[in-house]
Amino acid sequence: MNYTDKSKALLEELLSPIPFFARPMAKKMMEKSIFEEASKAGHENVEEEDVIRGYIVAGTKKESETDKMKKFLESKGIDLGKYADILK
Repeated sequence: MNYTDKSKALLEELLSPIPFFARPMAKKMMEKSIFEEASKAGHENVEEEDVIRGYIVAGTKKESETDKMKKFLESKGIDLGKYADILK
């Protein structure tokens, strides 16, 4: 599955707070969720919405990180109300 330019840039932006050496592993984990979300939506290419949903799904697996993740997404201007179905 391929990324659009915007979705790839968004993924890199969402990965930016993660320490450099941990980023490849985090990216791999997130991409699994992102690709699943894109497939569920029937997308041929990964869209920005898929990146956000995949990021949330991957991030909410660690309860201690959920609040930090929510604050980060809100700081990027992302409306979390659209994702209430996957936010815990």
